Amino acid sequence: MSRFKFFDEEIKQEETFKDKLEYLGGPNDLNYVIMQQQKTVANGQAISDTETKMLWQLENIKNDKEGYQLYLNQKEHDVLKTNSQLQELVGFAKLFNAPTSRLHLRFNKTGKVISVLNQSEILAIWQNMKENELLSLVNANSNESNLILKAGDKDFSDSVPLVNDGILYQLLFPSFYGIANRNHVTKVQRDFRSNIFNEKRIELSGERIVEGGGTDELMVRENFINGKRGDYTQEILKTYNTQYKPIFIADLDYMYRVNIDYKFFNHSGILKNVECEVEERLNNNFYFKSHYSFKLKNEQYG
Repeated sequence: MSRFKFFDEEIKQEETFKDKLEYLGGPNDLNYVIMQQQKTVANGQAISDTETKMLWQLENIKNDKEGYQLYLNQKEHDVLKTNSQLQELVGFAKLFNAPTSRLHLRFNKTGKVISVLNQSEILAIWQNMKENELLSLVNANSNESNLILKAGDKDFSDSVPLVNDGILYQLLFPSFYGIANRNHVTKVQRDFRSNIFNEKRIELSGERIVEGGGTDELMVRENFINGKRGDYTQEILKTYNTQYKPIFIADLDYMYRVNIDYKFFNHSGILKNVECEVEERLNNNFYFKSHYSFKLKNEQYG
């Protein structure tokens, strides 16, 4: 014990206060319960309304000076609610989750996935599915079936874009480790995949707010909305006028917003929970909404 109390307090503060969020992992498996609700409304009628519950497990965390590695296991996937007309697609959708139900991921220091280390295993599972469960789809040789298979070939031969673009993965692995300053507001640009226009990516502007919340927890809030100008606007307008306006009559009044609240254990960088709201609308006659909730089952790992 130092005779100078001032120096003791300085050392203690240095040990507990961190300006930047770092992912250090935990000693055991981390289990997250994920709830996903999605609804698409057209002319006042819900054309899709689903609720899904999943259990994802993170295990075998390894850190080094370049970043970290971990395994992601999708342990459970239950559809709690869906439209009757979509019921037959549930099994099909689950089938396409099978190749990536176990992922060995490598991240850089900012939390971005840079490689999928079990890529050959994923591709082998996909090839086996085409020879068995999806053989009827292969034999159909239609434009629709060929497009589905082509998308699978793309996703399962190089799964890094699939992980980095998927909103569930983005929420579980946010790309701001090492750069999230406490008690600070940062302007942020991000692009999200459209839920209405296939393969279209929409650039959103927003801000990231980091709040200390004491020494145990760190809160990060991100709020995004699309700009009214940009390269995508004319393309969306053209698509809307040719494909959607004859059905929905009203003019395009496009809006895409995303609001995310994260809570982390400050010392380990482990994610405690997430709440995310997404809304994309063409106008009041056609819109898509979703809500995502992540909760760590056992909080002792902080």
